[in-house]
Amino acid sequence: MGVRSAAAIHDGDPYTEGLARVFADSFEALGGTIVEFTAVNKGDTDMLPVLNAVAAAGPPEFIYYPVFTAEGGFLTKQAKEVPALQNTILAAADGMISDAAIEAVGDAGEGMYFSGPDLSFSGDTYEKFIAKYEEKYGKKPISVFHAHAFDAANMIFACIEKVGVDDNGALHIGRQALRDCLFATKDFQGITGNLTCDQYGDCADPKISVSQLQNGAYVRLWP
Repeated sequence: MGVRSAAAIHDGDPYTEGLARVFADSFEALGGTIVEFTAVNKGDTDMLPVLNAVAAAGPPEFIYYPVFTAEGGFLTKQAKEVPALQNTILAAADGMISDAAIEAVGDAGEGMYFSGPDLSFSGDTYEKFIAKYEEKYGKKPISVFHAHAFDAANMIFACIEKVGVDDNGALHIGRQALRDCLFATKDFQGITGNLTCDQYGDCADPKISVSQLQNGAYVRLWP
């Protein structure tokens, strides 16, 4: 993209603020300038005060706002109302990768970018999962983390089988034993990859992707 200036907007949530901070730190490490690091409040509908402040600070060539659908929709639409931001590239994260988000941003979201988990899953297990899901619910999963949830559930089930104690038909599951088993998970073959949990309980395969909203659909750009 060749951008040298950016702003980051979160909603005060530890998750969104963490994503915004990682982006800001990485952007600066690559030689870019963060002109504004700010936040909106969950439930806000008027984003113009924040967007005008961002514009006054730069205006930046790029705005990254890893928030969720409600606030993200208002940010996207109202950014187009700020003259100084007309040429600014807009980008969000996985909290806005859904059919509801596409509807929320409307035409204002055309061309914006999204970072999120790599969803290029393949293999017989994933195909069977999708087929059974569609058979039961009549549609594809709407959550961007559907495969991750499937893997997480199966990791828990596997540990329950290991540590659960059958007491005359009653199943007892020790909380600490279950925790220790999950943290010790290694080379678990899941839909999302080969999963090993670290000392912090992070188990996901750290693969991400970047997509763009084109004609009302997410189009994968990278990798």
